[in-house]
Amino acid sequence: MGQQIIQQPDGRLAVFDSVPDAFVIVDATPEEVVEWRAEEAADAARERTRSELDRVAKGQAYHQFTLTWEEAAGRDRRSRA
Repeated sequence: MGQQIIQQPDGRLAVFDSVPDAFVIVDATPEEVVEWRAEEAADAARERTRSELDRVAKGQAYHQFTLTWEEAAGRDRRSRA
C-alpha cells in the first residue's frame, strides 16, 4: 500500500493512498496521523494473530518453521541449561 503524508495548504496534514487514489485522512494534526497509523498497525496485528490462532486451533502450520509443543519445550530446556 503506497501511502504518503502530505501537508495541506492550511498547514494541516492529509494521508493519500495510491491504491484507491484517494485521501484516507484529511485535516489532521501530527498526533492524529500518528494515532491513525498506530491503530492501522494494531488492526493488522490483530488480524494476523487471529489468522495464526485459527490455524493453530486446526492443527495447521502457519509458519515455515512451526514447532510442536515437544520441539519447543526441548529447545527451551536446552536454552536454560
